[in-house]
Order: sequence, then structure tokens, then C-alpha cells
Amino acid sequence: MRKNSICLIGCGWLGLPLAKSLIEAGHNVSVTTATDRYTELLNLGIHSEILDLSQSPSLLQSHLNADVIIYTIPPLDPQYISDYLEQLPKDKKIIFTSSTSVYSKNSGQINEEKLLEEKTSQSPVLVKTEHFLLSKFKNITILRLGGLYGLKRHPLYFLQGRKNVAGANEYLHLVHLDDCVQAISQVLNLNQWGEIFNIVSDLRISKKLYYHFMAEKMKLPPPEYTIDTSVMDQQTNISNEKSKILLKINYLDPKNYI
Repeated sequence: MRKNSICLIGCGWLGLPLAKSLIEAGHNVSVTTATDRYTELLNLGIHSEILDLSQSPSLLQSHLNADVIIYTIPPLDPQYISDYLEQLPKDKKIIFTSSTSVYSKNSGQINEEKLLEEKTSQSPVLVKTEHFLLSKFKNITILRLGGLYGLKRHPLYFLQGRKNVAGANEYLHLVHLDDCVQAISQVLNLNQWGEIFNIVSDLRISKKLYYHFMAEKMKLPPPEYTIDTSVMDQQTNISNEKSKILLKINYLDPKNYI
């Protein structure tokens, strides 16, 4: 496997474990963060630079020279992203972590070929950003991540005990941190450029069933959902088959989280 010079934009919940994994795999990694975590990252053996896309669109020379740019920070105003990334060459290899929230609700069975519309999407900001990236770069690979869990992070910690929660019959689309790291590594390893992948686990049950199951397992108060008369067949059901075939991912089961 060819080793790459990689610039990672973002050093948060996903970015830091990803940086460690890429370094262990032999890649030359530099991390940018909006806050000065230089000493912390230096102690971990990770080179870092300061970059706040909302404050300065000036392109870092390291990003221009890197083989690959990986963007992992939460959604920003698309203008900040376009002002910065459009300074890169059109053939630059970029991995952008998007979200399955780009899809609309009540869409039934869907895959990566689904045409996105800002007006119906759950995340118009991400749809606009994806459209910009796909129009600008020929080697852009977009990973649409499901709801993230792993380490000490799980949606139930936020939902526990809440009342009048909507979406009882919506399908669950979660993905473990390790699967996200694996997906990004596999894009690099298998040269899967110019692609879009849904990165979600295989588990397809309703949110109400899952969170009640996990609340009992984790000994936490379950969320109380409002009555939902919608039909499950109409609920958005996101396929992960493309990622399993082309990226060869075996997803972890969200029911096994402890």
C-alpha cells in the first residue's frame, strides 16, 4: 500500500482517533484545528497547524502539497468551505465526511444514487456543500455517516428520559467510530476516488425499539416517544451495500455497544 501525505482538517471525536490510526499505518499526517492544541497533539506525536475556516480562507501550503485532504469537522456555512477548498487544484484527492441527514424523511429504500434537494433534505447546508464539492473536484469521495457512537459516545446519553420524542417508527442508522475510521482507511487503501458511500451499520429496526432495548441494557431511563402512525415501509431506509462491496466493511452491531 502506498503511503500518503495527508492533511486532516479537524481534530475532534472522529479526527483524533483517525489521525492516530493513519499514523500507525505509516502515513505522514498533519492535523489542523481551530483551537491551539499544539502541545497536546505534539505529545501524541502528531504535527498540527491552526486553521479556522470561519475566520481565514487563506490556504495552508501544507494542504496544497498534500496527497490527500480529509475533512472531518461538523457542518459549517458552505461559503466558508468553498472559499477555502476552491483554492485547491481540481484533481486534489479529498475525503469529505458528510451525513445521512442529507436525505429527506419518508423516502423509502434509497442508496447513493438518490438525487438530493436542499428543500426536502434534513440538512440543506450539507447538500449545498456536497453539490459544490462534486462540481469542483473530480477526486472527491464523500462519506455519508450515520449517527455516530463509540468510546463513551452514544445517542441514548442525550435521549435518556426525554419525553415527547418524535420519530418512533423511523429506521435506525448508526455507525461506530471504528467503522468510520475503517471506511476512510479503505478509501485510501483501495483508491476509491470520485465516489459517494453511505456509512451505516446493518441494523434496521425502529428507533423506539432500539433505544428501549439499549436503555434496559445500559440501565438508563428510556426516551418516551409520541404516537407514530406512519408505515415503516415509507420510512427512509438507507442502503450500505455499496460500502460493503467496494470498501469491504463488516459493520459493528449497535446492539452490542456497552
